[in-house]
Amino acid sequence: MRRRLLSPKLLFLLDYDGTLTDFTRNPEHSKLTPDAKKILARLRKKYPVIFISGRYLDSLEQVSGLKKLPMVGTHGFEARNFPKNFHLASPAQERRFRKEAAVLWKHLQALLTEFPEIHIEKKPFSSTLHYRGIDLPPQREKALHRRFHKILKSAVTHRFWGVMEGKKMIEAFPKGFSKGKAVEKILETYPGALPIYAGDDLTDITVFKVLGKNGLKIAVGHRIPKGHYDLHFNSPKEFLNWLDNF
Repeated sequence: MRRRLLSPKLLFLLDYDGTLTDFTRNPEHSKLTPDAKKILARLRKKYPVIFISGRYLDSLEQVSGLKKLPMVGTHGFEARNFPKNFHLASPAQERRFRKEAAVLWKHLQALLTEFPEIHIEKKPFSSTLHYRGIDLPPQREKALHRRFHKILKSAVTHRFWGVMEGKKMIEAFPKGFSKGKAVEKILETYPGALPIYAGDDLTDITVFKVLGKNGLKIAVGHRIPKGHYDLHFNSPKEFLNWLDNF
């Protein structure tokens, strides 16, 4: 693998939150540092770099400040800045989930009465409840999760939606899509490249499974269990320092 990392055909596939930036209570504040931007700019001059994020793409462009970078968002549902023939969701699927996500977001506002500290992020194709920086006792945390699931079941067409629970967050997203499936399709457009994927959460394991032994799998932070990755960094800063060597 070390020898292959010297190859001119490297492909960098990077998660954003928790991988390139530290988490903040409000996702809108999760900006790239000036040093991180410089590292990514140098990297992009030598290799293809693609963001693979759970964020929706308008948000990802805004917080990263990178407008022309190829990006996958909403856990493999959205794609931007790829060749015209590259698509993930169909127009019909986009219409369905845009409509139902708006309905779900409105219904989730009811949670603010009981849990005023939480942040409900409005997204075009999904809906995410954040409670970072909030010290909820275990029983209240369980109650919050139960209420989220109950609202989801009553507000939208339940069979079309998946749910993931990550770092102080719960998200409802389009079922049948994943970061792994998106990366599988991306790899078809980069034959012979060595993919290097870095992520920090359980949703990134779908990509690790797609890569298998045919790429370098990097975990940032401590949420991904051992055995799923080849290389580990404790923080985004450590990972960015490693990227700076390319």
